[in-house]
Amino acid sequence: MQKNKINLKIVFAFLLPLLIMSCTKDGKETDGKAIEFKNTKNEVIIHELSDPDKLNPITSTSANGTYIQNQIWLRLIDIDLKKAAMSPSLAVALPTVTAVEEGEYAGGMKIEYEIRPEAKWDNGTDVTGHDVEFTIKTAMNPKVDAEHLRPYLEFLTDIEIDKDNPKKFIFWCKNKYFDAVFGSGGQAHILPEYHYDPEKLMRKVDLSEFSDPKRVEELRSDPDLMKFAQAFNSEKYQRESEFISGSGAYTLEKWTTQQRITLVRKENWWGDALKGVQPVFDAEPKKLTYEIINDQTTSITALKDQSLDVMRGIKAKDYTDLQKNDKVKKIYHLFEPMAFAYTYLGMNMKKAELADVRVRKAIGHLLDREQIIEIVLYGLADPTNGPFNPVKPYYNKSLTGFDFNVAKANQLLDEAGWVDSDSDGIRDKMIEGKKHSLKLVYKYNSGNATREQIGLFLQETAKQAGIAIEVVSREWTVFIDETKKHDFEIYCGGWVQDPISDDPKQLWHTNSYNGGSNYVGFGNAKSDALIEKIQETIIEEDRYKMYMELQQIIADETPYIFIYSPRNLISISKRFDNAEAYIARPGYNERSLRLGISGNKALAN
Repeated sequence: MQKNKINLKIVFAFLLPLLIMSCTKDGKETDGKAIEFKNTKNEVIIHELSDPDKLNPITSTSANGTYIQNQIWLRLIDIDLKKAAMSPSLAVALPTVTAVEEGEYAGGMKIEYEIRPEAKWDNGTDVTGHDVEFTIKTAMNPKVDAEHLRPYLEFLTDIEIDKDNPKKFIFWCKNKYFDAVFGSGGQAHILPEYHYDPEKLMRKVDLSEFSDPKRVEELRSDPDLMKFAQAFNSEKYQRESEFISGSGAYTLEKWTTQQRITLVRKENWWGDALKGVQPVFDAEPKKLTYEIINDQTTSITALKDQSLDVMRGIKAKDYTDLQKNDKVKKIYHLFEPMAFAYTYLGMNMKKAELADVRVRKAIGHLLDREQIIEIVLYGLADPTNGPFNPVKPYYNKSLTGFDFNVAKANQLLDEAGWVDSDSDGIRDKMIEGKKHSLKLVYKYNSGNATREQIGLFLQETAKQAGIAIEVVSREWTVFIDETKKHDFEIYCGGWVQDPISDDPKQLWHTNSYNGGSNYVGFGNAKSDALIEKIQETIIEEDRYKMYMELQQIIADETPYIFIYSPRNLISISKRFDNAEAYIARPGYNERSLRLGISGNKALAN
């Protein structure tokens, strides 16, 4: 069988200058005085605005859940935050990817991995290819709550585990996939089979069976897969400490809802032998506490009181105030790196009031993005016009977004047939024999003052176009649940991204409407075909052109109003002598923070 190496350059070298320029911390104290810290323990207290949805890396969809899960489980490949590049984690090295020219997988590829010999589970057994196979099959099990994850893994057709050394294995793929390296190793945290499937129910089905749609339908009623999924989806495997187990440096001690999540460092963790080899093995604190404070004003008070060590996503107004506070600056480093993220308004395209693209475009013209960035965000954000980060080489710079133009909004609504027939100040229209008023509900997650303010801005300007908007908040888990169920008209959301090439399927393919993250109902046969072609195109130049075309289609259909790409406003206590911030999410590495700077009174204990 002949094989040719596939060149998969998916990490951007241009990020490094930005990283250096935007992540420099302020200087240390130079007056010779020791800094007094209230907390001298070798622990890190990190602020979280809300509880994560779950602590199961296969079923969880929340970003803050991922950050916590990163401490408990490891992937084969991870993102080196400092370099904004892929690095091996459980794997000895990045995999070898080769094109297959003959045999069953001709036209596809194979991906070869080897797991580190040191890697162990909590019961002392080796992490092997069988655990990898179990993890991927679990995500592909149609009865497991992992619809959001499946689009990223479905290119993996089968797995072959070395009989002599089960730490070596090969993924076989029927088709080429541009993101084969990160897709195969960086999308899923690896789970211990012995812990999550003691009956080995998932071994009764091969990974290859999940590549056959007809077989997948049959597996939906398979009693063994149903039995496994019922247990795996259950509450205990999402949050109870005795049912949470991974290969990372930390284990879950306790989760008290709406208060805190506490992780403790493992004694004699296998990764200690690899300290300094990769950042993932640098686990300094004995405890990580994620303090859940839903109100941002309260969280700033806690920060000033030194009850928090790390805080990200600080409100722009609070951040500018902190910069002026000499006492705070003695205690904390303040950072403002660019964030791989964007904030947007999602509009339900299947709602009668929003089905006409002219209505959606009118709403775009009613949102004053410049005012939001200047007044709400104090200039600490940049406008964005599409679903990919502006620093990426395939960002479509020809897209201009929506200018604030109430007259244009009124014109579009007139053209769409929305008029104020009863002179009540709100436009209405007969749709399929029923009168609809242009009354819309705007939802945001409670505690997020920025999203609340965006809604209030829109509410006021929309009145000038005859649209009534009600601004309502939802507790985070309720907010997530309602968006997944398409129970909204307009919501304010945000997506965080990685410094690698984007796979748009999970957000924009119609197959991702139920179970994925295409909450708004975007897409048709043309956009689906383009997304599938992007996945199969290895040559970057060709793929970039397709990215450009997809962005134009999204702009034309306007399922989102793209608002801004923010700065990640971060504070980190100076009681750690190696505090840094990064452009890759979440913007810091809590497990690497080392206690005890020269001249302070915070000493490891």
